[in-house]
Amino acid sequence: MTAETTMGTDMDALLLRSLQGYVRDTFGPQVWQAICRRSALPVEIFEPMLRYDRGLADRVAQNAADVLGRPVETIWEDMGTYLVTNPSHEGVRRLLRFGGVSFADFLHSLEEMPGRARLAMSDITLPEIQLLEAGPEQFRIVCRSRLQGMGRVLVGMLTAMADDYGALCLIEAEGQDRITVRVLDTAHAKARHFDLAMPERQG
Repeated sequence: MTAETTMGTDMDALLLRSLQGYVRDTFGPQVWQAICRRSALPVEIFEPMLRYDRGLADRVAQNAADVLGRPVETIWEDMGTYLVTNPSHEGVRRLLRFGGVSFADFLHSLEEMPGRARLAMSDITLPEIQLLEAGPEQFRIVCRSRLQGMGRVLVGMLTAMADDYGALCLIEAEGQDRITVRVLDTAHAKARHFDLAMPERQG
């Protein structure tokens, strides 16, 4: 593995950092250490402002799946949910909730998400996302990324955001880069509180 300092942020670095946090917070640092050993990594801490070998995030995720005895797709989806629901990543949830007042509004804002992310981190380049309406309350999402796990991460994030808005949805991955979303009930549960004006207080 090689890592070099850059002035930008790439997706391998972000996913490795996120995977590190998800595993350590969910399963404990010893499990993360075991994954790093299995991956023959010289370090256990990944930094988002470094650039790592292309494909490293997918390889480490596969080793995490082997250590945990879970499909790699499940690892990525659970990590996507973690990024939205974990209090230490409240900034991610806020960035997504700025997409609109309803879950449908949020879905329609997905194509703008790379641009919104660059407002927070000017050097970041997120995967291209395309939203297609397949029928009433039915959508197809295309997530174009060289990273195999990126589509599954988005599935996890979409699932968490549906819960955040109180919507009941059927969200399914179709291959590596396509996702179908059926909104069954827009008011299935009470939405989580969100204040556009200021960050929420924790505690």
